[in-house]
Amino acid sequence: MLIQQFRYDNYRLHQLGNNSVFTITLQAGLSAIKTPQCYKEDGSSKNPDCPVCSKSLNKLAQPLPMAHCANSRLVCKISGDVMNENNPPMMLPNGYVYGYNVSVGVNDLVKAKTAVVRI
Repeated sequence: MLIQQFRYDNYRLHQLGNNSVFTITLQAGLSAIKTPQCYKEDGSSKNPDCPVCSKSLNKLAQPLPMAHCANSRLVCKISGDVMNENNPPMMLPNGYVYGYNVSVGVNDLVKAKTAVVRI
């Protein structure tokens, strides 16, 4: 008890927090990239490259606030490429949106599989 009281008074005297610099930095980084997509139940929307979507860091980031993103960008789910003026978003008949480069590849694949055979 005396040790804890000394640490508390020492931290307060020197205006230090109870958490280490590593903990504060880790929390700031996780909070900056944490989005509601990281906590969806279905698991299909989780990004494998997102650290917050991993199981271990997901639990650590749970009490932290969500990131506020003023600018967003569309990323193709199939290719992982950013959709922009060089790869504009295209909606397929099923209602999903993919990049133009992927939709052209899918269109060519469908044409190759549905070749007309005449007798």
